[in-house]
This record gives sequence, C-alpha cells and structure tokens, in this order.
Amino acid sequence: MCFESVSKVRSIVTRFLVAAAAVLVVSSVASAQIIVLPPPPPPPPPTTACGPEVKAEVVKLLADADTLADDAKASLYASVYEKYSFCGTADVPLTPSTFFVAARECGAAVSQLGSLFYEELPCAGYDPQRRQFAAPIKIKQVFGFGGAPLPGSREYVLHCVADANGVYQPVGRDSVHLSDEQYGVPPTWQFAVITSATENLQLIQPMNGATRRARSILSWQIPPTNCGFQPIWGNALNYRIRLDQ
Repeated sequence: MCFESVSKVRSIVTRFLVAAAAVLVVSSVASAQIIVLPPPPPPPPPTTACGPEVKAEVVKLLADADTLADDAKASLYASVYEKYSFCGTADVPLTPSTFFVAARECGAAVSQLGSLFYEELPCAGYDPQRRQFAAPIKIKQVFGFGGAPLPGSREYVLHCVADANGVYQPVGRDSVHLSDEQYGVPPTWQFAVITSATENLQLIQPMNGATRRARSILSWQIPPTNCGFQPIWGNALNYRIRLDQ
C-alpha cells in the first residue's frame, strides 16, 4: 500500500515536471519570436577626393576665361587642368556599377572616365535629319556648380565621329549653364546639351543610312580639347549612330 502511494506521487511529480518543461519551451519559443532585430546600417554616403570648396576654386580661377585671347585661354585651362587632374583620377575607383549598367542599356561603352560624384553622362544620341546630338546630363549634387544664379558653371560636351581610318574627329561642341541648387530641393536633375554638328561634316554625310562610330565627352567647366580628352569631372561614351534620311 505504501509502495503504491509512493509510485502515484512519483507519477504526479513526473507529469508536473514534464508540463513545466513544456511551458518553459513554449515560453522560450514565444520570446524568440518577438525579438526584433535592428535594421541593417545604411550604405555609406558617396565620397569624393575633391569637395565643393575645390570646385568653387576652379570656378573662381576660370571666371574671366572668356575675356582672354585664345592662346591665353588655352594656357589657363591647361594650368587649371594640371592642378586639379588628381580629383578625377582619385574618384574613378568610386564609380558606381549602376553607371556602367545604364551606359550598356543605352547601347554605349564607357571610355574616358573621371569623377562622377557631381554629374554623369549615361547616354547620348544623334538626330541625322536635324544634324544634332543630344546628351542628357544627370546632376547628382546640390553643390559644386558655382553660386546661384551666377556665376554658376558649365557642363561642356564634345561630340566626335570616327573617320575611315577609325580615328575620332570632332563634329560638334556645346554646353549648358547651371549653378548650385537654391531652393532646398534634393537631387537628381536631368539637364541636356543639344549640339549642332558644324565640323568635319563629311563624316556625317551623305545621309545614306550608313552606320558610324561616335563618341561624346562630358567635362565640367573645362572644355574638351580633342576626342581623346580625359575629363576631370565627367566621362566619355562610345556608341553607334546611323545616317538615315
């Protein structure tokens, strides 16, 4: 009789312990389910070797360039280019992969590459009937373009077409003026340079449907001097055009 009582007690205790353990397990699982993990940290902001103070200095140095004779102007541009060329070289490794994707989707290949922290040329095209090139320019910062509305600065674009020997020759050049954003609106913006072909017209004539290789070069504040120009701020694209009527 005593033995049976002890067995019943042990059975009751065992069931109690099993039930208690189950409650603890369920409680632990429930607790694990309500743990909220912190969100991953945001990606680091893009950086550049040359901040807006450098670009402000470039704007200042070139403020009177248009008043100079051609030789003096070329010399000034060359000296400014030499002083600040490192800005583009240092930023090239920071080029986002999305830029190359955008260029490929436009049917273009990136050739000369400078700093794309402030602006970029992801696409370009040609209208053979109007004999005009179109170059959309993506502006990516609110600063670095000169005081608003003046003096501001310019985005220059040079367009080239390859001759029979495969050598790129200039066919047109133009620019668009812009300045720092002044109303607190965040980037980005799409500017555009529309350029009429006025040089080496034999390369885009006759309009017989022939395909030609073209190159467009974007350069902030320093005009490209030739079709192999390496921009400090900007880039070049190689693509194909067709001379349809």
